[in-house]
This record gives sequence, structure tokens and C-alpha cells, in this order.
Amino acid sequence: MSDDQVILIVLGAGVAIFAIIVVVGITNSRRKSRSGLPAWSVTLQRLGDQPYFVTSDVALSDTTQWTLFQEKFPIGSAVSAPGAPTQPLHVSAVKQSMRAGWPVAKAGFSAYFAEYAGSELPASFPVKGGHRFAAVNVDAGGLSAVDAQNQCAWHSDWEDLQFSNGADLILRNDNSTIRLEPLAARGSVSLEEVVIKYATFKQMHY
Repeated sequence: MSDDQVILIVLGAGVAIFAIIVVVGITNSRRKSRSGLPAWSVTLQRLGDQPYFVTSDVALSDTTQWTLFQEKFPIGSAVSAPGAPTQPLHVSAVKQSMRAGWPVAKAGFSAYFAEYAGSELPASFPVKGGHRFAAVNVDAGGLSAVDAQNQCAWHSDWEDLQFSNGADLILRNDNSTIRLEPLAARGSVSLEEVVIKYATFKQMHY
């Protein structure tokens, strides 16, 4: 047997194992959905100084899991977050976002707390977006993409802003859609994380 044949066999076996892992993961997720059980686990993470809950990945197409998460953390409910200086905390928003896109689109869910609402605002983040955009400014009123002279070239209020976070960040308001590539975080807070917290997810990448 030639070296080329051995390489092809090894590659074929690797692809087969990967496919089996994907199929098993999808099957387990669907079985839990049919049983009404969460296919995700929750961990506590931090966005700047604020704690928030985030889940493990689930299939984006599994809408039952999103419903289960919203039922687990209803708006206004009181929860405990280990390490938070204030207890209990009250859920102010639950959000969905993209986690991965190949070979099966994955999503994740987040729960944020009223005690930290707006704590990361205002902020400015450098971006790459053609010749039109040099940075994105965010505040309580919404998101503005500005040019090199800091003049507003695109804006959306938070309640009208939809996003899709894939290889780049797609933003949509009532009238138009733009694509941005965030270049740097502001300390321990990134533009993508702020958009996930305050805007509404809509799958626009795949």
C-alpha cells in the first residue's frame, strides 16, 4: 500500500469520525427537545465588571431550546449569581446569538441583570467597514457607526437594531444593512458582546 493510500484512508476515517460526532450531537439535542429538557448548561461569565449567565451551544434550528431558556429565566425573576456583590439579581433581558456556523449552525443564550443595565455604556470601538466606517459608538440611545472624522454615517436605536454575529458583524436597522469587522475590545468589553446584550439576533450569515 502506497503512502498516498494510507493518507487517504486516515483522512477518510477522520471525516467519518467527525460526521458521527455531529450526528450524535444533533440526535441528543433533538431527543432532549422532544422530552422538554434543556440541551444546554449555564455558566456565569463577566462582561466588564458585570456578571451574566451564558449557555453552552445548541443547534440554531432547535427553537424549543430558546423557549426553554426564556422559561428558565423570565424577565423580572430573581436569581443568585455567585460572586456578585448584590444578591439576588433580577433578570432584565435574555438574548440569543450565533456561536458557530459549520457544519451545523449553533446558537447560545444569555441572561442579563437589571442591576447592571447600561453599566458598559457609553463606549467606542474601532472597526473596519469599507471606506465609510472607522468606529462604532454605543450609548443608551443606540448604536452609531462613524467615519474617520467621527461623523455619524449609520445609526440605529437599540429597539430597531438586528444583528448577526458570524465571521463579521452584520447590523440591520429599519432601512439598511451594514457589515463591520470589530478591531479591538475596550478593556474586557467587546462590541460584539454589547450588541448581543442590547440588540436582537437575526440569522443573516448562513
